[in-house]
Amino acid sequence: MNAMFPARNVAPDYRLVETLNLGVGPLVPALGAARDRLCAELVARGATPILCESWPDMQALNARHRNSWFPLLPTPSSAPAFWLGLVDCEGEVVATHAAVLLDCAASSFGARLADLSALHDPGSAPADEWAFVASEAAHDTRGAVAWIVAGWTRPDWRGAGLFHRLGELVRLVALARWNPKWVVGLVDPETVPVWSGRGGGRRRLEERPGILYHQSGVGRLPLHLMRWGRPAVLLDLEIIAHMSTV
Repeated sequence: MNAMFPARNVAPDYRLVETLNLGVGPLVPALGAARDRLCAELVARGATPILCESWPDMQALNARHRNSWFPLLPTPSSAPAFWLGLVDCEGEVVATHAAVLLDCAASSFGARLADLSALHDPGSAPADEWAFVASEAAHDTRGAVAWIVAGWTRPDWRGAGLFHRLGELVRLVALARWNPKWVVGLVDPETVPVWSGRGGGRRRLEERPGILYHQSGVGRLPLHLMRWGRPAVLLDLEIIAHMSTV
């Protein structure tokens, strides 16, 4: 803690993002500076960024706020994952973004969606689930992939400038932890306008939903692929001088 970030009450399973160890390497000082800048912006808006490793906690939070939040897409329980939240002065989580690491070296992100291995552990997909992937970019997305999921802001906090700042922060933490080649998201048509503005950064957002996923208990979901390359994430974080080291 320091004078800029006074002590705040958070749940025991939460860690303050502003105190996270970002690892080692030439980009760490720049990542730390970007992290501190984003945390300061969010704290100034009255929200403290936290990190949680518990996916059941994320699922429980989603269930409690189902009236203002889409059901979570499934993710493999074996895949590394974390989520970031913004906590208000009462200790309540008011916004989230999460990240899941997928190994798409042998099989592209598009192929892993189509065979449901991006969504479920082997052999565990419900019998009524399927996915059709027409997105060429999804099939071109290979290597280490950080999949951004669970973007949500509580209705009374919408319009406060939290969503995209938290999105930048989750991409920063994913980059520091996993150094993915790609960061991707699947965007519901209702949410496309949120990502179409300048706040979405240097992402590619497909104009048409090139993915159709039938989620058990939910129904058919048309989804737009959104994708950032590693250099785009670094540019969005204003880490320009270090690009030659990536």
